[in-house]
Amino acid sequence: MTGFFPAFLFLRRALRHHKEMAQPEAAVAIVHARGEEESVLLIRRSERDDDPWSGHWSFPGGRCEPGDEDLAHTALRELEEECGIHLDRQNLEAALPPLSAGRRLRHALTVAPFLFRADSELPTVVDPEEVAEAVWVPLSVLRDPARHSLSSVPRLPREMAFPAIELNGVPLWGFTYRVITHWLRLHGDPSAVEHAGFDAACMVLDFLLAQGMKLQYGWTDQNGARKVAKVVGSIPVQTVLDHFAFPEGVIPPVNALEVRPDLIRVIGLGLEEYRIEASEL
Repeated sequence: MTGFFPAFLFLRRALRHHKEMAQPEAAVAIVHARGEEESVLLIRRSERDDDPWSGHWSFPGGRCEPGDEDLAHTALRELEEECGIHLDRQNLEAALPPLSAGRRLRHALTVAPFLFRADSELPTVVDPEEVAEAVWVPLSVLRDPARHSLSSVPRLPREMAFPAIELNGVPLWGFTYRVITHWLRLHGDPSAVEHAGFDAACMVLDFLLAQGMKLQYGWTDQNGARKVAKVVGSIPVQTVLDHFAFPEGVIPPVNALEVRPDLIRVIGLGLEEYRIEASEL
C-alpha cells in the first residue's frame, strides 16, 4: 500500500469559511510544554450519559459562561477547573481559527482554540466529574505517521472510518484531531490541499478495480467538479477498510471514509465529497 496517500498540509476549511461559521460558543486551551521534549496536555473526558463527547480525548475547555470576559478567559477558566492548572494571558501565544465540533454526533458547536505556552509539563489535579485522566503527550507521538490510522470510532457506524491516533486504548479523533493537524501542520504543501480528497478517491477507485470490479464510468463533472464514479459489483467493505486503515508513512489527507456495499464516500480535507457508486448489472 506504499504511496497510497500523498502528504498534504493542514486543513484550511476554517480559514476559508470563517465568515459563514457561527460565532464560537466555547473555547479550548492547547497547553504547549516547551521542556526537553515538547508535549501538549490532553484530557479524556469522564463517561457521562448527558455528554455527547463522553469518554473522548480532548483539550481542556468548555462553553462560555456569563462571567467570562472573553473566550480566552473561558479557556483559562476551564483549564483551571478541569486540570488544576493556573495560567494567565501572558502565556497566550496564538488564537487558532475556530472549528466546528460534534457535527457528526449531531451536537454541532463552534469552538475557539487558544494556544498557551508552559515552560515545562505542569502537575494536574483533575475534576473527576469532568475528567477521567490527563496526560502530557509528546509532540513526537502526534507527528509520527505510524501512529495515525483510519479507524471506526464509538457511537458511529463501523463502515465509517476517521483519521485517529490511539492513546491508552481510546481513539483521539474528530475536533481534537483536526485542531492538532492544524496546529502542527501535519499535512504537506498548502497549495495541494484542494487536490488531496480527489487523489485519495482515485486511489480507492484504483484499488476496487484491482480487486476485479468493473468500471462503468470514470469521474464525472458535477457543477464543475469531478465527484462521481461508478463501478459494477458489490464493494468488499471490510477489505477496503482493512487496506486503507494504515496508509504507510503519511498522515491520512481525508476527514472521513465511508464504505458500504453500494457506495464509498471520501470526504476530503476541505469537506468536499467524492462518491464511488456500485451497481449490479
